[in-house]
Amino acid sequence: MDFRDVWLAYNDTLLAQNQFAVEAIDLQVQQGEFIAIVGPSGCGKSTFMKLATRLKMPSRGSIRIDGQPVTGPLKISGMAFQAPSLLPWRTTVDNVLLPLEIVEPYRSNFKAKRKEYVERARQLLQKVGLGGYEDKFPWQLSGGMQQRASICRALIHEPKMLLLDEPFGALDAFTREELWCILRDLWTEQRFNVILVTHDLRESVFLADTVYVMGKSPGRFMHKQHIDLPRPRDLELTYTPAFTDIVHALRGHIGRNK
Repeated sequence: MDFRDVWLAYNDTLLAQNQFAVEAIDLQVQQGEFIAIVGPSGCGKSTFMKLATRLKMPSRGSIRIDGQPVTGPLKISGMAFQAPSLLPWRTTVDNVLLPLEIVEPYRSNFKAKRKEYVERARQLLQKVGLGGYEDKFPWQLSGGMQQRASICRALIHEPKMLLLDEPFGALDAFTREELWCILRDLWTEQRFNVILVTHDLRESVFLADTVYVMGKSPGRFMHKQHIDLPRPRDLELTYTPAFTDIVHALRGHIGRNK
């Protein structure tokens, strides 16, 4: 994914007044790279995600995928949000299967290959620790379990890119760290691209290859930090001086306007 001088105003009136939600965004995501975007509330992180998925088109600049311009919503991406948004009338496995029912080329083959797809969903749920909960309904799962299922749903159609918008923000600290490790392991195994939007600096440093800090609205990238910590990373790393130094350095850039 390649962002070149991307600006977004939410309507023509704001554009005429030069009032932008995000401005001058330059970003290149390499194959298999895990990036995180951090910044204060209202700085444009979620707006950036809408641009990344092409739910919003830039007012200025260009966005390319594999060198090609994209003119509509991406089908190669999966998304997970702070709220799991599982459908309450569907079991866990049926919630995970949902993208295969609506995204081509899986949609056309869904009835014929349903048994194969169900097995894929069950295997994915096993990997995130939800074995035995496949046939439970969302109301029978804890918040952390629901978020695991949400991540499985985002990955079931084997997307090239996973987009995560504050996926662990509503969870307690212990569950959050457990899900960091689950996401780490899934990414290590499959090496899909990840763009993670988060308020949690520790989360960004633990998971990402590169962290971008956004300044106050209008949002723009104020700092780019390569995370030169060895992989695979375990939670013990988060208590080391090297880890803490990076977190403190990032915190110093939060809220800057220049």
